[in-house]
Amino acid sequence: MPIAAPRSEARMKLLTVRFAFAIAVELWTGLVLASCGTVLRAQTIAIKVVNGHNGRPIADKCMYVWVGNRSDPGSKPLLETQTDANGVISLRLTHEDVTTNGGGQRLACGLTGLINPVAKLGDTISIHSGYALCQPGTRDYTWLARANFSTDEVLRHGFVSENTCGKASASPKPGEIVLFVRPLTWWERLKQ
Repeated sequence: MPIAAPRSEARMKLLTVRFAFAIAVELWTGLVLASCGTVLRAQTIAIKVVNGHNGRPIADKCMYVWVGNRSDPGSKPLLETQTDANGVISLRLTHEDVTTNGGGQRLACGLTGLINPVAKLGDTISIHSGYALCQPGTRDYTWLARANFSTDEVLRHGFVSENTCGKASASPKPGEIVLFVRPLTWWERLKQ
């Protein structure tokens, strides 16, 4: 009889280890599947607005963002939002129809808009910053221009605009737009 006791203890330890391993595998599988489901439902694009002269972020400033289909430019509303302290707008894209994400909030510029807006996925993202774009061949009144980007290209590779205003630079990262701008000159502000 004394020989049977160690066998049953060893067997119990083996069963306990197997059971713990099975639970760990199930939890890990559940986490992986849950995170994949989130990726399929919504994706976030970071829009960084940077001063092309000095490389500093354009922080706490109001911007307009439009997400829609290029074939129907009037399809979606223009979202008024703002950059955060790091000059970033977090734009969450989803496949579902979205009207607003909880109503308007007071923005840094004093207007009402959405912080970290949610929008239905479209093939184009357009940004109107209210600053002059640091891009070659820009015409007069560039602060009225909208910068347009392919949503698919941004999600896959990222996008960094050219910077003709200074030496600041960045490398593209998937899911990120870096837009180099500059403050308006006194003459441009006068013409507004």
